[in-house]
Amino acid sequence: MINYKNLFGSLLFGGTVIGAGVLGLPFALAQGGFFSGAILLFLGGFFAYMTSAYIAILAYQQDKILPVQLILKKYLGKNIGILSLASVMFISYGALIAYPLAAGEIFSTLFGWPFWLGALGFIVVMTALVSRRLGQSNKINSAVAITLTVLLLWIIIRSIPSVENQNLMFFSPGGIFDAWGVVVFAFAAQMVIPNVIYYINAPLKDALKVIKGGLIGVGVLYFAFFFVAIGAMGENVTSVATLGLGAEVGREVIVVGQIFAILALMTSFFGIAHSLRLTYERQFKCSRLVSLMLIVIPVVIFDYFLSAGGGEAFVRVLDYAGGIGSALYAGIIPAIIVLLFKDNIKFPFGVIGAYLTIIFYGLTLIYTLFF
Repeated sequence: MINYKNLFGSLLFGGTVIGAGVLGLPFALAQGGFFSGAILLFLGGFFAYMTSAYIAILAYQQDKILPVQLILKKYLGKNIGILSLASVMFISYGALIAYPLAAGEIFSTLFGWPFWLGALGFIVVMTALVSRRLGQSNKINSAVAITLTVLLLWIIIRSIPSVENQNLMFFSPGGIFDAWGVVVFAFAAQMVIPNVIYYINAPLKDALKVIKGGLIGVGVLYFAFFFVAIGAMGENVTSVATLGLGAEVGREVIVVGQIFAILALMTSFFGIAHSLRLTYERQFKCSRLVSLMLIVIPVVIFDYFLSAGGGEAFVRVLDYAGGIGSALYAGIIPAIIVLLFKDNIKFPFGVIGAYLTIIFYGLTLIYTLFF
């Protein structure tokens, strides 16, 4: 018998994972070619499940629902708590800097606007939204997540006839690992796991099924989107994938693709900026105005200097956000907890899995920093 609450939980979790990072994923993966990109995508999804399972198991050890960084702090102490918070801030600012760059590329390509104008306009609109007391409704979040999933699925199906076999055959060894950080970023939704657990209100076994189902669904969609993007565009995959797909496939994908892209950018930016604003207001006791300034000013400054790089800067920033912030927060730190508490708590794949996780995310971090 189908457990519809668990099924919806998987859909909700999967929809939460799918954010604006998916727009840059095909470009990053295409640097090495289709087959190497597919392997890296599989590894990213597998280790994302590993660390998501770690965090879910740790969350079930608590007496109440706690944010992930507080769970990590509880097991590893204040210093790790500070490192976790710093990693989250790094991911958050990386995403907030990247998304306006993608918007600038979209408006520049579609309407011929100066790149900086599209990026700045996006920042102004989103700042106005974040400054208001809109809050975050679970029902609205669910509706948006499902809408994004449906739009992406439509784009994929509509693009399949444009796939050409020869576009899948090229291979570039030098670009195999260029997508490492972007892949880690695209799968990094571990911070919402406590909320998913609260929603399904079920035993740990069911929670792990929900997480696995959600990530499998996301992995399939990511693979399919990468497949149609590189299959239609070959080595010329655009930094914002929906732009190139629209040009290759037709007018419908131009329209729906950019609706998906802008909606993904806006919802992802709003969710991250809203959480960051609350962190400043509640944890650091900043006023609303000061919190907004702390969010917006760094974004404007970095985007001003990065705008010369065009849409490719969007992917590079995501790569740093995922390869450094996500690798630490969502990968290495949870795996260290597994090794330290292996005798007290049972984790999937045991010690070997934890060591492999540290190796995967550790190499991601090293490659991002030094190559």
